[in-house]
Amino acid sequence: MVKTIEEQVTPVDVEKVGEVITSKLPKFSKAQLVKSQKYIHRRDTLSTLLKEGEQYSFAQVDKILKEFEKEVKK
Repeated sequence: MVKTIEEQVTPVDVEKVGEVITSKLPKFSKAQLVKSQKYIHRRDTLSTLLKEGEQYSFAQVDKILKEFEKEVKK
């Protein structure tokens, strides 16, 4: 019997893949991010939004800033 491609492929939970990728990204402290050249124009916003003692990846910071911008535009 010949199986179709769909029968041969194991489904993947996309959310879990995203969590694994995000967990492998380098993380930085609030102080490092506020001082970084990448966010030089967002320093005040990051100082307010990020928590002391937490570690953030660039992807997480970008998401936080994007959500903040959506709230401000409302």
